[in-house]
Amino acid sequence: MARPATEELRRRNRSALLDRLHRRGPQTRAELTEALGLNRSTIGALASDLSESGHIQETTGRPTGAAGRPSTLVECVPEAATVAAVEVRWKRLRLAVVGLGGTVLRRDEVPIAPGADGAAVAKAAAALLADAEVSDAIAAVPGLVDGGTVAQSSELGWADRDFGADLESATGRVWRVVDVATAAAVGEWSRGDAHGVANLLYLHGGHGLTAGWVVDGRPRRGSSIMLGHIVVNPGGQRCRCGLSGCVEAEMGTFDFSETIDETTIAARLGDTAAREMVRRSGEFLGLALGAVVTATNPDEILFGGWLRELYLSSAAAVRSSLAEATLPQLRARLRLRTAALGAQGPLTGAAEIGFEALMERMRLMWLARQDSNLE
Repeated sequence: MARPATEELRRRNRSALLDRLHRRGPQTRAELTEALGLNRSTIGALASDLSESGHIQETTGRPTGAAGRPSTLVECVPEAATVAAVEVRWKRLRLAVVGLGGTVLRRDEVPIAPGADGAAVAKAAAALLADAEVSDAIAAVPGLVDGGTVAQSSELGWADRDFGADLESATGRVWRVVDVATAAAVGEWSRGDAHGVANLLYLHGGHGLTAGWVVDGRPRRGSSIMLGHIVVNPGGQRCRCGLSGCVEAEMGTFDFSETIDETTIAARLGDTAAREMVRRSGEFLGLALGAVVTATNPDEILFGGWLRELYLSSAAAVRSSLAEATLPQLRARLRLRTAALGAQGPLTGAAEIGFEALMERMRLMWLARQDSNLE
């Protein structure tokens, strides 16, 4: 019988190998040996364990460039574990069923009525998932989210809505609920080009403005930031939230989200009114960012949703306004750019949040089996 410490080490190495394949894609045994710092025989034993459990498989892979057969790749079996990711927006509900390794097995989308309550949206999600068997389920919702509760969503018109309970009632299973911006931030870190960014801030433009904050790819408690309700002009325009001078109200984001393409194109073509609207919106956004940067000190800020187009058209105004509202030390290493995954970011990130929880459950399951074998 192997000693408990040896079994614990084997369990951890098994988890590390599976996590590596899930996040980095198919690799050779030699690449896994180098990446994980283990010897070839250990990698072989771990691969055998995971192959027997149905989580990985070996396939003929990429050519080596030398004479002989192509190298053999170790890869995840997508159907071995699946996560349902749902994104709720003002007029639509989007679904992605994602398999182990990040393979998208299914996509779907249905319209929802503007102003629909949580129960109605949850029923729509249940209908989309009616014939799907998944290991975990995550919903991404625009707004301020705390646990399963949507504390406030300008876009959906929800306040203190226990959407997690709505989903559980409609589907008979427990759901995790996160905000869209945080999900997108995780997606950009996991599957986009922001991997390696220690402190990442993602700004999302929908019918409201939200921000997601992740550290080393993981959301922190309180990472759901209501960017749109930072006051940038005291005594200014009345906002739907009840405050005055919020960046959402000053920018007119609810309408802007529908007309951003036309407005930015007109601005580039020299339309005076459009150029002024874009410039002022960039200035207000930079002011709001100043407060968030001061609080979170990010290494990188990504602009997603329709904020991508706004930033591309008003980068100078955003940066100038941000410079006026932050300390130089906080801007010294700060990078601002647009998101790589585009509209797929929230669903991608929601799925990755689900897989992180799923991997942890698998580790605990392997630990329980180890304890059972030692009895």
